[in-house]
Amino acid sequence: MKTHRGIVIGGGIGGLTAAILLSSRGASVTLLEQNLTLGGKLQDLRLGDYRFDFGPSTITMPWIFERVFTEAGFSMDPELEFVKLEVNSRNRFADGSCVDLSSDPERMEEQLTSFTRADREGFHRFLRETGKLYEVASERFFTNSFTEWTDFLSPHLGWSMLHIHAFEDMNRFHSRFFRDRRLLSMMNRYATYVGSSPFQTPATLSLIAYLELIRGVYYVRGGNYRLIEALERLAAKVGVQIVKGATVEEIMVRGGRVCGVKINGDLTEADFVVSNADYYTTQTRLLPPGPHRTWSAREANANANANASRTFSSSGFLMLLGVRKRYDELHHHNLFYPSSYGMEFGDIFHRQIWPSAPALYICHSGYSEPERAMGGSNLYVLANVPSEAGRARLSEEDYKSRLHEYQDKIMELMESRRGFGGLRAQTEVSAVFGPREIAKLSGAYGGALYGLASHKLRSTFFRPSIADRRIQGLYYTGGTTHPGGGTPMVAISGILAVSVIAKRLGLS
Repeated sequence: MKTHRGIVIGGGIGGLTAAILLSSRGASVTLLEQNLTLGGKLQDLRLGDYRFDFGPSTITMPWIFERVFTEAGFSMDPELEFVKLEVNSRNRFADGSCVDLSSDPERMEEQLTSFTRADREGFHRFLRETGKLYEVASERFFTNSFTEWTDFLSPHLGWSMLHIHAFEDMNRFHSRFFRDRRLLSMMNRYATYVGSSPFQTPATLSLIAYLELIRGVYYVRGGNYRLIEALERLAAKVGVQIVKGATVEEIMVRGGRVCGVKINGDLTEADFVVSNADYYTTQTRLLPPGPHRTWSAREANANANANASRTFSSSGFLMLLGVRKRYDELHHHNLFYPSSYGMEFGDIFHRQIWPSAPALYICHSGYSEPERAMGGSNLYVLANVPSEAGRARLSEEDYKSRLHEYQDKIMELMESRRGFGGLRAQTEVSAVFGPREIAKLSGAYGGALYGLASHKLRSTFFRPSIADRRIQGLYYTGGTTHPGGGTPMVAISGILAVSVIAKRLGLS
């Protein structure tokens, strides 16, 4: 008989993972999702005959998701198939050159022939060094919940910090291996995976490059949303009660301890609550005012402007384009770099303006599965822009004007590049999203995709704790908490949260 009652707020990957593993360990779990579909930022969108994966499009570390099934007592869902891409990303530069990054050693060696011997040797040294970063991070950070004060006093933690380049920024670290600006740009881009600047992000996160260049990049056959559907089926098997269209108004706290949540004015009781909603949204909107809040909107505004280590991560400007024409020069993942890549980080994090010459990421899943694009192209076009977290908000009229102006700018940039001529005329259907639309869909605070930017040590290694330090029985999962953003990382946050809860409640 299940005796511990738990509520999970939000059906993203972190919330689903936590709900599944808690239920499989004997807790009675209800998952509440405000939308009519699960997935959080990861959604399956259709525009006419074109299909798009909204949200995370790059999948790494598929073994983490297999672990979720295994720990729940099941084998991998036969309908969930991870397919390794031959080309991780196709990278195009302003000088007309093109570089395909790949985890296939022979293919990568062929790409490196256009670079100098020093850069080729630097690339191999870089992979060896980032491999060491990954090994240390996997052992010391991805398996540690950092919920007890003793976790921070471990001598192993101090040793690890000295061996993972935690005190060196990404750009400086990469410059030790590469002279060619193209290689430097491609490696610096990995900072954007956590919504941050390579000029401020600790070099530790360069391990993302190792994951892609050695372990590979994957997509899910049939679209990445198949991952959410597989997790939803698993949740049903282990007895999770899923309620969609349920908006939590407040997390109820009594005597410094969670007692449930309020929905439509009524209290639903619980022994513990796991919030897979954005940490800062949870703090400012779901918790009642009082001393138990560890974060407030006022603090967010003050810190975002006064201290670079407390800056919020970037948001995104996204266009979904269903285009009649098939662009044969595109791969599944594509990057287009401006002549001076790096300026956009100053625009986003210092000048707080939408970049005038952004790098563009274009996902074309129709390359791998033509039926998703009906013989044409389903283009997911993303540019990084500032979030609205901790900043003065534009009026609705000014915001919509900026959105339309930026759409015109990005379309002009694309049409000026080789191969995208006549894009507007070829576009059949389209949709545009900015920080406000992203915030509304996913609950991301101010549209910031990963909470605080991973600038400096504190916001990189000491992110909000999985267990609330002021409210007993309240826990967090997702990209805004430990260990950070990205599909496998948010699954790991769910796994770590369950390990803490199980230990405290004595679950099997």
